[in-house]
Amino acid sequence: MRIAHVTDVYLPRLGGIELQVRDLAARQRAAGHDTVVVTTTAGPHPLADSGDPPVVRLDASGAGFGPYRVIRGHALARSLAERRVDAVHVHLSAFSPLSWAAARVAAGEGLPTVVSVHSMWHDIAPIARRYARWQGAGDWPVAWAAVSSAAAGAVREVLDGAAVAVLPNGIDPDAWLLPAGPAGDVPTVVSVLRMVRRKRPRELLRALLTLHASHPGRFRAVLVGDGPLLPRLRRDLDAAGVGGVELTGALDRTEIRTLLAGADLYLSPAPRESFGIAALEARSAGLPVIARAGTGVADFIHDGVEGWLVDSDDGLIATVAALLDDPGRLSAVAAHNRAVAPRVHWQSVLDRADALYADAARRQGRLLGELIGSPA
Repeated sequence: MRIAHVTDVYLPRLGGIELQVRDLAARQRAAGHDTVVVTTTAGPHPLADSGDPPVVRLDASGAGFGPYRVIRGHALARSLAERRVDAVHVHLSAFSPLSWAAARVAAGEGLPTVVSVHSMWHDIAPIARRYARWQGAGDWPVAWAAVSSAAAGAVREVLDGAAVAVLPNGIDPDAWLLPAGPAGDVPTVVSVLRMVRRKRPRELLRALLTLHASHPGRFRAVLVGDGPLLPRLRRDLDAAGVGGVELTGALDRTEIRTLLAGADLYLSPAPRESFGIAALEARSAGLPVIARAGTGVADFIHDGVEGWLVDSDDGLIATVAALLDDPGRLSAVAAHNRAVAPRVHWQSVLDRADALYADAARRQGRLLGELIGSPA
């Protein structure tokens, strides 16, 4: 089956959507599908390898900013027709002019279309609802999905009750479960996040400094990631004059795996985390996770089982403090996470995607067998 993945943002820009679209398309190619990524993000991607899908980079000279550009419908239709695609998988975030247009055009051309939402629409629901109603999106013959139950709930509300399935991000849990590193003198607390406002790294740093004041020398913290707030965070840390907290900047996946293998606890502070792939990687590595309730992380972290869910920064601080005072609780959850793999893995994601393509085909009066039988 020829599948076109359409996304405004893609590599070499780094982020959750960019990496997940690449990985999904690559996994589908390995499974025998013929996939291509269509984007308005400028290239090339210098680290692309032979397993990556081919990329069509559309003219980004239209109205907009950065990779977010308005593309005329006829240009999109022509691009899809030239590639003789059998199905279109559109990837939406909060603002995605290319992807919105692609969903409308592909459905109008009779192509089975899946629309995956990768962000939390709670804060933009009134605006998104007005736009969706204006476009008639709730009545499009497409299969809607979102990356988590929390994200799906907001999309369902925006679409006035339309069916929205859950298609989570994928992971290979076994690849993250390395032999545990040597025990340190104190527990190591880790967080991997983009240093941007919506991920709340400054609030996380303040929480860690508060914990340092109440539990001096009782833990070590490592914050991994790059972004525009990193210089300010380093100034804040220097001004605090405390040790035991490290800002590493960006690390590659191999370095992050090694760090997680020697860590004891993972923190996910964002209250609008649509999925939380970094938290899932940490949970797959055996780490207990503390995350905000009502986020996508709650799909794979259940309170008191794989970690703990909190309602506020104060709740996060109190939970970490309690674990530092009772490390046996931390060890018990870590033992569970190392023994029991998460249910989210790439094969389950590929199976769910195929089910969505079948649903999308039915909405266009077609059978999935017709698409699977198409030559690659």
